[in-house]
Amino acid sequence: MSKKVLFLCSGAGGNLRFLHLAIKKGWLPGWEHISVITDRDCPAGDYAEREGLPVACVDFVEDQQEKLLNQAKAWSPDIIITTVHRILGATFLEEFDGRLINLHYSLLPAFAGSIGASPVRAAMKYGVCLGGATVHRVTGVLDGGHPQAQIAFPVTPDDLLEELMDIEFRAGCIILLAAFLTLKNDAKKNSGNSQNGMVLTIKSRNALLNPAALLPSELFEEGFWLSIK
Repeated sequence: MSKKVLFLCSGAGGNLRFLHLAIKKGWLPGWEHISVITDRDCPAGDYAEREGLPVACVDFVEDQQEKLLNQAKAWSPDIIITTVHRILGATFLEEFDGRLINLHYSLLPAFAGSIGASPVRAAMKYGVCLGGATVHRVTGVLDGGHPQAQIAFPVTPDDLLEELMDIEFRAGCIILLAAFLTLKNDAKKNSGNSQNGMVLTIKSRNALLNPAALLPSELFEEGFWLSIK
């Protein structure tokens, strides 16, 4: 039986484009359907329309998110990726408990509570030696759910935000793929913890990914990343 992903989006939709391409390339056997809900007009919604993906724009504030809940239930997702710049209400969280995951650009619990580039800026200002990204279960505690996958890489005082954000984006896509390869469709029960993880290279930087996953060779080719920008 084919499985379904629902993206909740507010922005450029880079992770949406990546996962859609991963499914088309056959990197995620069994995952065949992607639908998209946005909370505003945004490039993610535009991409979904161009690609013929089911898409709806919903006000996340109106009616205690009843319209959002009904639309999500209508598409019966197996996993929901919450890359949206909104807080999800208790009713929505309860309805989809165990099926909600989020991608955050830090090694949680460090620099929790912000989105996009904000945690990266905060980490740079603090002077961290390691940056990273986390795929975690979504709960009622903001950025407080258990990690499903994490990746860490070196950061230096000479790094520029634009360069780090490119590394973060690639790292985030990789752990999103790793999470899907290891989730077994149960975000509640599966942990990202494994004994050894794996070492990989992102733009000439060694990175440690946990859990380890069999990754396509294209992820280590510059042309691939240029193709999804």
